[in-house]
Amino acid sequence: MFQLYFKIVTRQPYLILFSTLLIMMLLGFRLPQLTVSTDLRIFFSEDNPQLKAFELTEATYGRQDNVFFFIAPRQGDIFNARLLGLVHELTELGWQFPYSRRVNSLSNYQHTHAANDTITTEYLYEPPLELSTEKINRIKQITLNEIFLVNNLVAKDGRATGINILLNLPEDNQLANNIVTEHARAIVAQFAQRYPDVEIRITGSAPANTALGEAVQQDLNQLVITSYIIIILGLLFLIRSFSGTFITLVVISLSILGTMGIYAWAGRTLTPVAGFVPSIVMTIAVADSVHILMSYFFEYNQEKDRQRAIYEALRINVLPVFITTITTIIGVLMLNFSDSPPYRDLGNMVAIGVAFAYVFSMLLIPALLTILPVKPVPQRQLYKQRINVFADWVIHRRRLLLYGIGISVAVFTLFIGNNILTERWHDYFDHSFDERLAIEAVNNRLSGVHAYRYSIDTHQDQGINNPEYLKALDRFSQWYRQQAGVAYVTSISDTLKRLNKSMHDDDPTMYRLPDQRDLTAQYLLLYEFSLPLGLGLDNTINQSRSASQLVVLLHKTDSETLLAIDKKARDWAAQNTPELIVEEATGLDMIFANINHRNIRSLLKGTALALVIISLVLIGVLRSVRLGLISMLPNLAPAALAYGSWGLIDGEIDLSASVVITMTLGIVVDDTIHFLSKYLRARREKNLDAREGIRYAFNTVGIALTITTLVLVSGFLVLTFSHFSPTHTTGLLLAITLSFALLIDFLLLPPLLMTIDHTESKK
Repeated sequence: MFQLYFKIVTRQPYLILFSTLLIMMLLGFRLPQLTVSTDLRIFFSEDNPQLKAFELTEATYGRQDNVFFFIAPRQGDIFNARLLGLVHELTELGWQFPYSRRVNSLSNYQHTHAANDTITTEYLYEPPLELSTEKINRIKQITLNEIFLVNNLVAKDGRATGINILLNLPEDNQLANNIVTEHARAIVAQFAQRYPDVEIRITGSAPANTALGEAVQQDLNQLVITSYIIIILGLLFLIRSFSGTFITLVVISLSILGTMGIYAWAGRTLTPVAGFVPSIVMTIAVADSVHILMSYFFEYNQEKDRQRAIYEALRINVLPVFITTITTIIGVLMLNFSDSPPYRDLGNMVAIGVAFAYVFSMLLIPALLTILPVKPVPQRQLYKQRINVFADWVIHRRRLLLYGIGISVAVFTLFIGNNILTERWHDYFDHSFDERLAIEAVNNRLSGVHAYRYSIDTHQDQGINNPEYLKALDRFSQWYRQQAGVAYVTSISDTLKRLNKSMHDDDPTMYRLPDQRDLTAQYLLLYEFSLPLGLGLDNTINQSRSASQLVVLLHKTDSETLLAIDKKARDWAAQNTPELIVEEATGLDMIFANINHRNIRSLLKGTALALVIISLVLIGVLRSVRLGLISMLPNLAPAALAYGSWGLIDGEIDLSASVVITMTLGIVVDDTIHFLSKYLRARREKNLDAREGIRYAFNTVGIALTITTLVLVSGFLVLTFSHFSPTHTTGLLLAITLSFALLIDFLLLPPLLMTIDHTESKK
């Protein structure tokens, strides 16, 4: 079989090259139709229980998709005719936004007061805005004493305000988000010229989703080009061959093209983490190519002719490269256990890319080696001398290395416990994104950026009119307002206390809940009749009046804190307000907070399964149960070292960091397989003892492993330049893991083999 394969790839190189390019042209035909998702909800699977709860809440009280304008004068406060006019003008424009369904701002705030024993509800101010000092002072006094405004739409010091535009986006809102965001950006640009002394920024779900798509597109456009440049320079420097570098670039380019082409023809949408798929596929394709090329150079230097060198390079690598391909695919496919769809897509896309890399390595490299003048350069002898010296050093210090590295792995493993599972999705974008700057401005100068939404149900029609329910709801609201990190709380109980006060001639002592059920119902009915269209209570109470929504805004924090505060709140409610049925809070923030724990549990199952499958594969390939099982130690050690180091330098495992152990498992195995295959070849084919087998392995594959690791690490380090946090984190942790993998395979695996391989000759 191998003889037939070799004849085909060396006797018909032009046919192989032409056929491959034709297929790739067909795959690449639909690349322009490949789109990038711009919806943060894509991080969650459809069966995610927190997502289901959130969607149920939105179905009851309306979707929370929005655009939020942050407005702050660079000097002074907002209480002057010019700034109040700006707020009013933007509010009116908000109603004209695409998909707009409701606008909340200072100018259209429904101020309720008593007039002739009746409730009067009116806008806080309306045009014409010829406001006297007296009127402005009145607006300021009302605003800064209004619980519904302070730390929500107006800063408590009056130096910033906000306009919240709620949207009714279509279900497939990918394009709709971009339309809304571009519309908002155009308005900001226009008003920035008219009001240079005012800081105007936009945030909200629509701008965040658009920024997500832009981050992915930015990674695809910039990081791939940078990776190409680094790989070209690295290969030229390390293998000193223009033709070898060109062959490698052909393989990686077609592997990436094939991966993206398959997804384009399948009509799939790129997910937020797809930005580093090309870099991962690129580095793996480099590893396959370099192993074959380095073997070709090695065989050529043994005074063999070109055809013989190609033959030997393929013969000794066809099985190891195939096995590394299989183990890598097994590893990345385990990402399908992830609870986050983007990481499932990541695993599937990388698996496709790895398969393409193997096919092209086995077909195009021998074909191009036959066509192009690829010869090894004299400088390679220097590499050979150095690797031999290093091999001797490892052999002579095998016991010291075995115990020293083993103890180091054990020590670093202890620091894995320093890591905490957490998520900071508001920090996904760095400060080069306007979205991040807007988030920081809102968080630091206006209100909270995390939202809890509680739908507190009585399970009875008109049940919210029950005074006991309202009193318990009010106690729960007051408790929340006293908690650290909470910026704003609102519930229907606050509205009813204000209405009760208004119905009693604005007597401050009557700012309390009505004592009678029918009185509560009357207040709410009168109030709703007085509200303008689009500004009703549909976002606070459900249609049957059996449930109401309590909203809590919190300042920026991490997911563990969010989960802890919510649990503390539910525990308090269970003990102090038994009248209320308080379930876990909903909202995108809570879904992100929970997904890390769900993802880790799912990935641990996938990793365990991958370990079992890879172990069985290695046992079969190595034809040794002992070697197959022991080889898993150098495959697990890099991850232990990486996450132990992470516990020292960062200490936070977010969604992107949690997938690295599964992602790297198959890749790390590659180095071990290549080293073991050469070691066993020396032992079984050349009848060398264990020590000489180690020397042979270093001599034949040591340089290739060094080059591929340097290129792999460099490629993944490019990802750290991403402005998108998940890409940055994944790239850095991958680079750390693969660096440790080389150290383990060079410093721990050889002493381990010499210790356990009892069939070695005595020395």
